[in-house]
Amino acid sequence: FNTGPVGKGPGCGFWAPGWRVWLFFLRGIIPLLERWLGNLLSRQFEGRHSKGIAKTVTKQRVESHFDLELRAAVMHDILDMMPEGVKANKSRTILQPLSEAWRCWKANIPWKVPGLPAPIENMILRYVKAKADWWTNIAHYNRERIKRGATVDKTVCRKNLGRLTRLWLKAEQERQHNYLKDGPYVSAEEAVAIYTTTVHWLESRKFSPIPFPPLSYKHDTKLLILALERLKENYSVNNRLNQQEREELGLIEQAYDNPHEALSRIKRHLLTQRAFKEVSIEFMDLYSHLIPVFAIEPLEKITDAYLDQYLWYEADKRHLFPNWCKPSDSEPPPLLVYKWCQGVNNLEDVWGTESGECVVMMESELSKVYEKIDLTLLNRLLRLIVDHNIADYMTAKNNVTISFKDMMHINSYGLVRGLQFASFVFQYYGLVIDLLVLGLTRASEIAGPPQVPNDYLCFRDVATETKHPIRMYTRYVDKVFIVFRFDAEEARDLIQRYLTEHPDPNNENIVGYNNKKCWPRDCRMRLMKHDVNLGRATFWDIKNRLPRSVTTIEWEDSFVSVYSKDNPNLLFNMCGFEVRMKPKIRMHMELPVHKDGVWNLQNESTKEMTAQAFLRVDEDALRTFENRIRQILMSSGSTTFTKIANKWNTSLIGLMTYFREAVVNTEEMLDLLVKCENKIQTRIKIGLNSKMPSRFPPVVFYCPKELGGLGMLSMGHVLIPQSDLRYSKQTDTGVTHFRAGMSHEEDQVIPNLFRYIQPWESEFVDSQRVWAEYALKRQEANVQNRRLTLEDLEDSWDRGIPRINTLFQKDRHTLAYDKGWRMRTQFKQYTLMRQNPFWWTHQRHDGKLWNLNNYRTDMIQALGGVEGILEHTLFKGTYFPTWEGLFWEKASGFEESMKYKKLTNAQRAGLNQIPNRRFTLWWSPTINRANVYVGFQVQLDLTGIFMHGKIPTLKISLIQIFRAHLWQKIHESV
Repeated sequence: FNTGPVGKGPGCGFWAPGWRVWLFFLRGIIPLLERWLGNLLSRQFEGRHSKGIAKTVTKQRVESHFDLELRAAVMHDILDMMPEGVKANKSRTILQPLSEAWRCWKANIPWKVPGLPAPIENMILRYVKAKADWWTNIAHYNRERIKRGATVDKTVCRKNLGRLTRLWLKAEQERQHNYLKDGPYVSAEEAVAIYTTTVHWLESRKFSPIPFPPLSYKHDTKLLILALERLKENYSVNNRLNQQEREELGLIEQAYDNPHEALSRIKRHLLTQRAFKEVSIEFMDLYSHLIPVFAIEPLEKITDAYLDQYLWYEADKRHLFPNWCKPSDSEPPPLLVYKWCQGVNNLEDVWGTESGECVVMMESELSKVYEKIDLTLLNRLLRLIVDHNIADYMTAKNNVTISFKDMMHINSYGLVRGLQFASFVFQYYGLVIDLLVLGLTRASEIAGPPQVPNDYLCFRDVATETKHPIRMYTRYVDKVFIVFRFDAEEARDLIQRYLTEHPDPNNENIVGYNNKKCWPRDCRMRLMKHDVNLGRATFWDIKNRLPRSVTTIEWEDSFVSVYSKDNPNLLFNMCGFEVRMKPKIRMHMELPVHKDGVWNLQNESTKEMTAQAFLRVDEDALRTFENRIRQILMSSGSTTFTKIANKWNTSLIGLMTYFREAVVNTEEMLDLLVKCENKIQTRIKIGLNSKMPSRFPPVVFYCPKELGGLGMLSMGHVLIPQSDLRYSKQTDTGVTHFRAGMSHEEDQVIPNLFRYIQPWESEFVDSQRVWAEYALKRQEANVQNRRLTLEDLEDSWDRGIPRINTLFQKDRHTLAYDKGWRMRTQFKQYTLMRQNPFWWTHQRHDGKLWNLNNYRTDMIQALGGVEGILEHTLFKGTYFPTWEGLFWEKASGFEESMKYKKLTNAQRAGLNQIPNRRFTLWWSPTINRANVYVGFQVQLDLTGIFMHGKIPTLKISLIQIFRAHLWQKIHESV
């Protein structure tokens, strides 16, 4: 082509394409050149316009931006009002009252400046109002987002909590003020009626009031030790304490060392102290709602804790609380639900509907019951059961100053739930409300004669049971559960009475009748006219028994389930379990199912299975768990990986050991577990700057801590049962197929936590057997005049609820005096800014209700045994002959010793990274290997190590190890 001379003729036009490129380029560039030239010329002649551009307001500056705008507007208005000569430097004098007025609004303090001209004052007030509206709106808007589950910044969350606290306290101060102005709200007649009812009840129970604890009370030391232990267990070993906590621990130690002095001080205070230090309030943010947490002066706290132990012990000895007051110490909530199902199933002829009988189960919440407690009435009621000095002390403790930052008010109406003895006060107050609901006669029949009180849900005989429609009653803290059984006549009568007062010509009662939407459609309550009216009538009847001034029950917070000839299911929700009971006689075409999450209910007399209870986890418990995980993720900014994994483990064990078989029955819960476990792992991966699944085989997360892993527990590697989507909304079709939860590239089967926790049903059955056996063995041993030995109890040692081994712990004699502990543990949420996943149990009383040793061994097996696991780590490079001595826990005392030194925040955050670096380095053969990363390899300076992709923590560790030309020196010396 390019050889020989250039000939004549047109030749080959190879220049044309290049020429086109240039033409198009010029055609495109001309307008640009014009614009640029124009700009240049105008800048040349007119100078730059620097001020013309508005800055965009970033997220960080929204608030301050609004403030500046507002102040500018104020200034503008004020300067407009002023005559010309005065303008000069008045701005500062005016802006000062503005910010002062705003601070006063936030702290709810009236703002008045004497001698401020009226127009200016009005204007300032107008602006404060504008700012207040804006402030409140933003608070509500952000809370809405937090509640919805949108991703929210940690600072936004914290600020929002502060704002809501202020708004709540403003409302609360208003409420207290109104009470002092218009109160008391309990009328004289109501108060007298409530009081006399209580008096009659206590007389009929032959109750002798609890005296003031005598100076040499024989159980004093035991009760004191229990009180101190309760306070002390809030402090774990490794926390750094603030001033108040240090003081409290000091006082606790002091009381341990000289109990007599402490006891005499406590009793002196109970007798004489009636004015108390202020109580500070904070809110615990659970995202769906807030819980008030009260911080009380440590010295007073010890007094209260002792009083609490004393009252519960004495009240228990005198049988103050009948069997329906729950939570009781004898059963954890899941067992309570089981007993309740059994109780319903064992009522006399409960499932028969031949002649139009109905069973109505009503659950409701006493609304605003804590806030509406009138202290004067409370004092009078308390004096019926305790010495008047104690009663005065208890009510005075509620009448204290409550403070938050710069806001203060005196609490003169409502219970302060953060007092140590609040659980006792409330349980007693609840008992009074129970008497109003049940009426004295029925209450006595349910409670049984005072000498031999009835067991829970049992009656003396069938006649007593059937002579009144209320067949079962339970109050769990502030939630009420009632079971009625009406025959056709009674039901008609009640509906008649209800419809006379609330006529319903258009059958509108069905609209807005709450139903359990979580069950398929044919398992919900069918809204038949008769049943709906009966449900509403029952609710109305109970609601009328409670005076508005004490508490009410709201239709929105209640659910009334009716079992009748048209409705074969009885639905309720108790302690976080959604339960659907169905009797065998109503299962026409279907066979009873036998699977996890379905309890078979036996009839006590015939011993045959007469009904089944289907379980699910309720919506609230789901949200609570999700929010807990959100909280872990939000607060784990610079935490160590092991800490994140530990928090996940405790939350997961808390959830799984409480709900057990109900979890497997709730598809949404399984989905949520998969999602949360994924999020936790992603958070850890982000900490290493990579989310690539191939870098993180499951072994890294699930391998036990001793081998350098994170020891995570897994609930995500589970097959989630799916039903046919079209029909499963309508009816329970059974499982048609499964879909996988979490998955990963290496086909290891990661064991699932659920399989290592015994389902509740078998726990309960087992428990009955084991305790019966224990009673027999005990009797046998007594007859032979010997003591029980461990060999006798070998097989039942870790069984039963509570576990058999709790009888043999070393402080069992002290623990025998610890009454009301379950309620107390639940009320701890009002004194501690911490979530307790085991709020429902206590290891010393119930024993350990789960055992995960097998889980560990199975996990190690699943990951390929110890050798298989160590293949993934640097173990080969340590040249240890065996792995047996290889233990990781707290190996280097370095971080431990540094922890307690005075460090800056940055240093502390740096300390947190040491374990993370150790972790990354240990797993570096897995995280940093050639086949994970397609792309660039970088050789680290002065070493022969190749990095695949950017893993900053690992890079730092390796450079640190081979500093000072170590790599080179090693290679030269070989």
